[in-house]
Amino acid sequence: MYLVLLIIYKSNVISIKMTLLTKSQEIETLCNNLKKEPFICVDTEFIREKYYYPKLCLIQIGDSKGNGWAIDPLINKINLNPIFELLLDKKILKVLHSPRQDFEIIFNILKKIPNPIFDTQSAAMCCGFGDSASYESLVKNISNINLDKSARYTNWENRPLNEKQITYAISDVTYLSKIYLFLKNHMKKNKRTNWIKEEIEKFNDLSLYKTESQNAWKRIKFNSSNNETMSIFRQIAALREELAKNNNLPRNKIFRDDVIIKLTKNPPNNIQDFDNLRGLNLKHIDLFYKNKILKNIKIGKNEKNFDWLNKRNINTPSKAITDILKIILISSAEKHNISPLLIANKEDLKLIARGEKDVKALKGWRYDIFGSFAIKLMEGNFSLKIKNGSVIID
Repeated sequence: MYLVLLIIYKSNVISIKMTLLTKSQEIETLCNNLKKEPFICVDTEFIREKYYYPKLCLIQIGDSKGNGWAIDPLINKINLNPIFELLLDKKILKVLHSPRQDFEIIFNILKKIPNPIFDTQSAAMCCGFGDSASYESLVKNISNINLDKSARYTNWENRPLNEKQITYAISDVTYLSKIYLFLKNHMKKNKRTNWIKEEIEKFNDLSLYKTESQNAWKRIKFNSSNNETMSIFRQIAALREELAKNNNLPRNKIFRDDVIIKLTKNPPNNIQDFDNLRGLNLKHIDLFYKNKILKNIKIGKNEKNFDWLNKRNINTPSKAITDILKIILISSAEKHNISPLLIANKEDLKLIARGEKDVKALKGWRYDIFGSFAIKLMEGNFSLKIKNGSVIID
């Protein structure tokens, strides 16, 4: 299937090639050509509602000129190795927008992630586009084009895909080249190229894409001061995680968070006890699951080591100090026209308010525009005033 999209921009007509590839030879030819590019643009479409591991349904690749292609990974026996080799080629820069979920999918397949990469959402944070600029908003602000997002909620697993769906998917990479070049030039001009280095390097932390079953409890909003209760909670959550992985099903298809919490609060000692649990629908939890739950509850009750349980820091920071730090943060961000989150997050402010010094917001370029003022505040050598509608920090 071959598609051509005409984009009108500043009275010029630009022909953008948009193609759906369904044959192994087409993929190999494309990848050989893309190896000559200074950078490529990448995106994916997937389904995660029905699975534990998101299912890859489409791979979109763009060149440096604004051309785009979609590759159908659901075609029987299609060879995706050339595209995977391209993604892992360290000689080619991969440009993506907010790639966390894309990398999760790639990691599940290859146990590696693309490198080197450029994240346009991270770059947008230091170019005046806010905390989490969407791809759609960047296309609008940089290319003055309104994207048609009506195909956003497509079930990408269904086949065949129609022309509108394919056009929508490929448009997620055809504008990335222009966005990348704009942001790159903006950062270079303002000497901010290194400002997003840490934001991009965080994607190299492979733990982002792994789920350790024994840490699954951290995803659920529940807390108790009783160590045994927390240990039981941890073990039941770990059991669900393992069952979800093994069956490739969403966690809630095994059993919901509220079931884990209720079983934790009133842990059954035997099969008969399940029938006495009030307010809990256990009809879909069969005898196999119940025996597994009982086994994990027993493991939780016998737990002796609680080093995994993070204790609350008794040195709770002053809310007043944290609020003043937030004012300094916002003022600094406004002055330099960047996202406050690029400088510091809530946890950073809490650490500073507690007197911690080993905080990223107090180092490097962040020190120059924010950290130095935060330190002055904590040392009592600080003044804050408003003049002509602006916050003045001394």
